[in-house]
Amino acid sequence: MTMHEIEALLKQSAEKTEGYLKQYFVSSQTDLAPILGAQTYSLFGGGKRIRPFLVFEFCRLFGGTENAAAPFACAIEMIHTYSLIHDDLPCMDDDTYRRGRLTCHKQFDEATAVLAGDALLTEAFGAAAGNPYVTAEIARDAVKMLSVAAGTFGMVGGQTLDLSAENRTDITLDEVQRLHSLKTGALIRAAAKLGALAAGKTAKTEEYMAADRYAE
Repeated sequence: MTMHEIEALLKQSAEKTEGYLKQYFVSSQTDLAPILGAQTYSLFGGGKRIRPFLVFEFCRLFGGTENAAAPFACAIEMIHTYSLIHDDLPCMDDDTYRRGRLTCHKQFDEATAVLAGDALLTEAFGAAAGNPYVTAEIARDAVKMLSVAAGTFGMVGGQTLDLSAENRTDITLDEVQRLHSLKTGALIRAAAKLGALAAGKTAKTEEYMAADRYAE
């Protein structure tokens, strides 16, 4: 497969992901428009949607359906977007632009950005738990796995290591690899495993373990 073909697949998958994501942000409650606006501003601000792509592709590879993969794909993209909103905050990287646009806290304000990130993280677990195309056990396993990948022993832990390494000049290769395996790698691995779960492959199956090995 050529790079051009891969890019075309990624674009097609990104458009599909955005279509599914929009279903979670339909509301007639106008008084909540500011927080909903901040969430959708960041969520639909571009990006390759690599994580949802992995969810869909691993699900397809293992014989699952797109419908079963979609809620998990949306969940992991919500978590990724929340992490970017918080990563851009003044207390973290203090960035002004993300993907060629003002960051969430610059477009709105800092408090709204914090709440938008919090809301996206919370909505993500709701999307995964409420997946109507998988069994209750699969949905439970997906939520549990996502909580680990996004939490202290995953992405949050990696961000903590990143912050502590900012002013160090003696960081080792092992420490850099550990940092990236948590900050970025944990959600990449989660995406592949979510695809396996969507196809009904639980944590003890060879397919699930192969997906984890590949993503790592």
